[in-house]
Amino acid sequence: MLSDFGEVLENASLENYNTYGIKTSCKYLVKPKSLDDLQRVMVYLKENNFNYYVLGKGSNVILPDHLFNGFIISLENLNKINFEQNLVTCEAGALLGTLVKEAIEHNLSGFEYLFGIPGTVGGALYGNAGAYNHSIYDCLESITILKDNDIKTLKKSDIKIDYRYTEFKETKDIIVAATFKLEFSDKESLHEIIKNIGEKRQNNLPLQYKNAGSVFKNPTGDFAGRLIEESNLKGYAVGGAKVSEKHANFIVNTGNMTSKDVKELIKHIQKVVEEKFKIKLELEQIIIDWD
Repeated sequence: MLSDFGEVLENASLENYNTYGIKTSCKYLVKPKSLDDLQRVMVYLKENNFNYYVLGKGSNVILPDHLFNGFIISLENLNKINFEQNLVTCEAGALLGTLVKEAIEHNLSGFEYLFGIPGTVGGALYGNAGAYNHSIYDCLESITILKDNDIKTLKKSDIKIDYRYTEFKETKDIIVAATFKLEFSDKESLHEIIKNIGEKRQNNLPLQYKNAGSVFKNPTGDFAGRLIEESNLKGYAVGGAKVSEKHANFIVNTGNMTSKDVKELIKHIQKVVEEKFKIKLELEQIIIDWD
């Protein structure tokens, strides 16, 4: 029985599992309640040769418009966070926002620069998320993964990472937990930092619209947003997808955006910027194609 693996929804909407709010769905949405559940569901899927995809909160992905005739695995129920002095161990489904706030409550510094970034710890580790010249890997000690259905722990030094890149983008390994080493601080100064970050995000980012964060990686020594703005693309739209007038490296959903809209807009931006500046913008977001 599928229900043995945790909560299972059939013909489930994925609109709330991608921050662009693209209206798409899957045949089965499975939410394991434990690591053991996850291992058992992976055995089931592989033995029966079913298609599957592990999805966090979808804060950096572009999902297809059509139904995924397979299994989407959400780790949202694997969300425990544990503090021991300045060591923090958390499961992959924990929300970044929750992790930031709980660390501050424990007078620990290291996560405050992630304040306001939507998504899960697992997703952030998968894509090496960060902001303001900091990344989630700055204070990482180790990551626990499910590799060929065996549980393995990798030290930070064992993991290939780069700007908005990790080796997990090339493998089928599933990030299930991580341990971080933070620095002791005081709540007052940490609250002041996140207050300033919150104000900066509110002033500079189009948070009133559904979006998936920065669309393109910053080229070396430059900013994708500047190149797009200088190409007079602010406000340019394809269907329901529009280049934000507030921050040019954001695409926003004006209400009825499709996956086709955003992908066509991305290609147009890359074409115009390359023609003007001879720079090919590299996508930071992940286009998922489950055909």
